[in-house]
Amino acid sequence: MARIPKETVDQIIHTADILEVVGDYVALKRKGQNYWACCPFHNEKSPSFSVNPSKGLYKCFGCGKAGGIIQFVMDIEGSSYPEALRALAKKYGVGVPEEEERTPEEQLAQNERDSQYIVSNWAKDHYHKLLQDTEEGMSIGYAYLRERGLKLNTIQTFELGYSLDQWDDLLKAGEKAGYQLKYLEKTGLVIKREDDQGQDTGRRYDRFRGRVMFPIHNVSGRVVGFGARTLKRDDKMAKYLNSPESEIYHKSDVLYGLFQARQPIRQEELCYLVEGYLDVLSLHQGGIKNVVASSGTSLTEGQIRLIKRYADNVTVLYDGDAAGIKASLRGIDLLLEGGLNVRVVLFPDGDDPDSYIRKVGDQRFAEYIEGQSQDFIAFKTTLVAREASQDPVKKAEAIREVLQSIAKVPDGLKRQVFLQQTASVFGFEEQVIITEYNKLLKTGSPAKARPEEGGRGSGPSAASGPTPPAAASRPLTPEEEIEMAMYGATHGSEAEKSQLAGPTTDPDALDHPLDVLQQCEQAVLRLLVLYGPHEVQPEVTVAHYLLSQLDGTPLRTPLYAQLWAECREGFLQGQLPDLRLLAHHEDAPIRNLLADFATERYDLSPNWRIKDIYVPTELNLIQLACDNAILRLNKCHVQRERQQCLAQLNDPRLDENEKLNALLRYNELTKLDNQLAQLLGTVVARNA
Repeated sequence: MARIPKETVDQIIHTADILEVVGDYVALKRKGQNYWACCPFHNEKSPSFSVNPSKGLYKCFGCGKAGGIIQFVMDIEGSSYPEALRALAKKYGVGVPEEEERTPEEQLAQNERDSQYIVSNWAKDHYHKLLQDTEEGMSIGYAYLRERGLKLNTIQTFELGYSLDQWDDLLKAGEKAGYQLKYLEKTGLVIKREDDQGQDTGRRYDRFRGRVMFPIHNVSGRVVGFGARTLKRDDKMAKYLNSPESEIYHKSDVLYGLFQARQPIRQEELCYLVEGYLDVLSLHQGGIKNVVASSGTSLTEGQIRLIKRYADNVTVLYDGDAAGIKASLRGIDLLLEGGLNVRVVLFPDGDDPDSYIRKVGDQRFAEYIEGQSQDFIAFKTTLVAREASQDPVKKAEAIREVLQSIAKVPDGLKRQVFLQQTASVFGFEEQVIITEYNKLLKTGSPAKARPEEGGRGSGPSAASGPTPPAAASRPLTPEEEIEMAMYGATHGSEAEKSQLAGPTTDPDALDHPLDVLQQCEQAVLRLLVLYGPHEVQPEVTVAHYLLSQLDGTPLRTPLYAQLWAECREGFLQGQLPDLRLLAHHEDAPIRNLLADFATERYDLSPNWRIKDIYVPTELNLIQLACDNAILRLNKCHVQRERQQCLAQLNDPRLDENEKLNALLRYNELTKLDNQLAQLLGTVVARNA
């Protein structure tokens, strides 16, 4: 495959907007100079994922994922570097030079995952074409969709299709188009027939035959699998058939319709959750576009994390089937545990969202779900109380069932309100319900499921009421943490001040010379890449100042030395360090290092600005920062050489003349070390 020219890569990096790209996957909220969200790469309830738009970088302080915009696309999509570049180029209209001619086999050989994406996308186009361009597709598939009230625009938006009622239509078409059989099998589009002993018989056939096809997209719009509905009336045949699990399709991490719904969900700050494909399609067509489906499977933690990326509020739309409602209650508990605010809407018996919106129309449907929406805990309490109203044993079990759901709610105030409601519905004194709740926390798993409770329900005060999470035990906001740190630095004990100050960079205060050297080298390198183009003096840039002052001081840490040398080479060619470009370095360790340099955990509280308290930034004091970094690195090298001299003085293999020279050099280095310490403003006391 042809290599994308560096000029094109640079254009993509400078054109792409990291806030827009990351915002397609998570709901970012501004705090200070950075934007924050819950990390899309691991499960968390308090935001630790930060995006710095000015530097074009992201970093998660929880799991450590970090990098620039290209790295983000690679991480979130699991794609290769060229694929990420091409996706961004397509999104922002940047022209990429034509690739060299490649055979289908060479294209598929890029890597296994990309090959499966390519095959799945081709199959989607094939099914879509069959729906619209064949007699069977039009008379059976298209006619069915029109019968269900779907318009052409909806069919095209969701790229619906049809599979011919033949054993090998897709198989033959794929082979004719040059797609390798193994990828048709890996994506589950084609099945190989085996004998009774599990041996391959050599026969292959299509998985989907004579069915309406619903392509399943991931959050970036790539097709990862299919749902398929048969139109035959055959009790022995499954009505719906889904793609099997594959390297690109994991049912537990996919929600049908999320690609089309993610922006509406973010705008409305609400996600409607339904069960089936047609529910999504009918509601979307009716103007309710913030809707997704679990595709008939039980809700999973992965699916809940997907919803949480875009909104904190979810409304579950139930059909009138009582048995189905009972079976779904556990999934709702998972939504609560995931920190979501959950409401439910129950449709009349015999109706589901699809049938009801077709029956009453778009306007009345929207009015119905708004008027019938109720909090899930209240809904569940009423539901189980009605079923157990005449049976004391069942009533006790029903109360415990509701309390288990309440225990999943992270917000202490909401739990208190729910406990009051439960007591009212079941006709008990509130204290009785609270006592039972605390017993549940002592003996059950909810306390373990919610770390912020800290097991406090088992303490002596448990009987007095539900114990809210301690304020100090919840994650602090960035503003709270920085203010706490500032307060501690001026009012706390010496131990607290030391802890708040973080690891010291004074070489004399550290035990391991190698660690000290790495820290000192890192300090000068960080200033170089972050502030290289800025001036320390008129017409003297940070890059010029640092590179000239440390020209005879090589960095010893290999990773730092590599980046330093590249910056120096670029400077000699008239190019100042550009963090946006460096952040997309071809070496992953360097990308991670730069993200660590550029991403700060805290922003200064706006309260300090309101109070007109001036807090200088590092850039305001860049001359001092550069001088300190240079002095510390030189001091570190001096101390290392002094240690080498001491080692020579104690080496029995050296003669007296060699030891005398070592002693003289040691004394010179000691004087130089003291001079450097004075320049740094430190007091050094030693026994020479």
